[in-house]
Amino acid sequence: MPVALLPPTTSSGGAWSGQLPLNEAPRYVRGRGNSRWHRVRSATIYPPRQAGDGWTAYAYWCGQHVTDGGKSGPLWLTDDLPADEPVCGTCVGRALGAGQDDIPAGLPPLVFSPRWQTPPTRCPGSRSRTLWTELPGPRCGRCLVCGDIVPIRVVGSGYNAWGAGPTNHAPGAELVEPCPFHAWSQLVECDGRAVCGCGWPGGAS
Repeated sequence: MPVALLPPTTSSGGAWSGQLPLNEAPRYVRGRGNSRWHRVRSATIYPPRQAGDGWTAYAYWCGQHVTDGGKSGPLWLTDDLPADEPVCGTCVGRALGAGQDDIPAGLPPLVFSPRWQTPPTRCPGSRSRTLWTELPGPRCGRCLVCGDIVPIRVVGSGYNAWGAGPTNHAPGAELVEPCPFHAWSQLVECDGRAVCGCGWPGGAS
């Protein structure tokens, strides 16, 4: 039975080029150069380039990754392993500690905190010069990221003031959907909406 995967969220930039996040995959993966099996944390499907085939990149819980295209060679994926097959201990501990699987009986409590796409405590539209629209009234505007009406104030102070934007505020009920690759870290304004700057089309609606 496949396991649910985390979104392939990263702090690096780059434009969206048609890749798609994979939501589930077999539990174990092994590349040609791996000495042991690994657990799959996230996976990204990349589209074909010109007349070539598309390919999938699998990220391991231990931090490594492997692809099923190009020079990487074949991959092996499975949900069940023979008892004598070696498995990466870092992968297993993190996967179980993060809750990807139930912890088997007999193991001590395991804990690992991955980068989930949990809503931020501070709205990403806070203190932004562009992620808001003006409203009639005394210095207030609508945050394009979460939909709340918030105070608009000068951002910065003294000789370092650089514009106006929403004050710091908690995300409202209409917080835009996160980009699977960058969450809420690269939001920009586009046609009156807050969307990921990479171009991912499945963002805010």
